[in-house]
Amino acid sequence: TSATILLLIATSMFDVAFSLPQLAFTSSLHNCISNNVPAHHRKGRRPTLTTSFAIPDVASLITPSVTNTALISPQILAASASATLTYLSLISYFDRPRGTIAIPDPQTTLLVQQSRVPGSGLGLFVTQSLPRGTTLGTYAGVIRPLETFYNGKCRAYPQAVGYSWRFTDSKYVIDPTDSQGNIQNVCLGGSSEVPFSNVIFASLLRFWSVNTALCRINEPPIGGGGCNVSARENLETREVVFELIQDVVSGQELFLDYGLDYDRSTYGP
Repeated sequence: TSATILLLIATSMFDVAFSLPQLAFTSSLHNCISNNVPAHHRKGRRPTLTTSFAIPDVASLITPSVTNTALISPQILAASASATLTYLSLISYFDRPRGTIAIPDPQTTLLVQQSRVPGSGLGLFVTQSLPRGTTLGTYAGVIRPLETFYNGKCRAYPQAVGYSWRFTDSKYVIDPTDSQGNIQNVCLGGSSEVPFSNVIFASLLRFWSVNTALCRINEPPIGGGGCNVSARENLETREVVFELIQDVVSGQELFLDYGLDYDRSTYGP
C-alpha cells in the first residue's frame, strides 16, 4: 500500500515536472517576440537571421515576472492541484484510522483505569451491567502490511508490537499507536512510511480519529476467572469484532484471550 501511494504521487509530480520545459519555452518565446530582440543577441555583436530561445532558469518559474505570470500560473496550479488531490485521496483511504465502539454512550459505559492485573498498566472496565452477546465494537487502528510494520515502525519503537493486532493469516496488522509507537486515547491515523501522512492526519484530518478504549483490554491474570470477551476476525474487511461471552456487572474489568501467538515473555509470575 505504501509503495502504491508513493508510485502514484511520483507519477503526478512527474506530470508537473514534465510541463516545466514546455512552459519555459513558451515564456521565452513570448518575451522575445514582445521585445523584438533575438534571444542570444549580445552587446557588440551583429544580429544574425538565426534566432534561438533560451530556457529560463527554474527559479524564474517559481517567482515568475509580471510578463510570464499569466502564462505559467494556471497550468502549474492545475498540475499541482491534481497531484495534491491524488496524494490526499490515497492517504485518506490507506492510512485512515478504523474501528468503532458499538455500545451506546461509551464515554459513560466504559472506563479506562489501572488494571487489576499486576504489571499490565491500564485496563478497560464497564460502569454498568451488560448482557452476554453484547457487541462492544471493532479494534481501532490503521491497517498495515505485516512486514512493513515489523521492519519499519517496530524496529524504531518496539512497544508498538504490544498494542498491534496481528491477523491470523499473518499478512496485515491493525496498529492503534501514534507515530512514536505509544497508545493514546484516540488513534489519529497516518503512516510513517508515507511522507507527511502523520502530520496531515494529526492536523487537517484530526476529525477522523477513533476511540482506542477496546485496545486496553488485557488478558486475565493466572487464576483470575477467565475471559469475558471474545474476538472474531473478518479477513475480508480486516476487522476484529469484540463481543461479550459472559454477563458483566458495573465495576468489572474486561478480559480477552490474546491467542497462541502472543508474546507473553514479559508477564510476571
